[in-house]
Amino acid sequence: MDTISVSALRMELPSIIKKIAGGFDRLIVTVSGKPKVAVINLEELESLEETIEILSVPGALKEIKEGSKEARQGKGTPLEDLIL
Repeated sequence: MDTISVSALRMELPSIIKKIAGGFDRLIVTVSGKPKVAVINLEELESLEETIEILSVPGALKEIKEGSKEARQGKGTPLEDLIL
């Protein structure tokens, strides 16, 4: 992950916004040489928040792992059988 000082960020903000908005790049902003914040694409932030919400459901991670294991073993119900 790239880093940039807060003073350089101020000078380059328009180009950095364009770069970050165009993909899934991340940027660590430093203050006095110490990492303080990260700049990420809005879509990536929303994805992270959704993941946190899903994983906050009790038992969700266990169910996801079990489902993934079953899928790798060819078990489960095919998607086309679930669609009406």
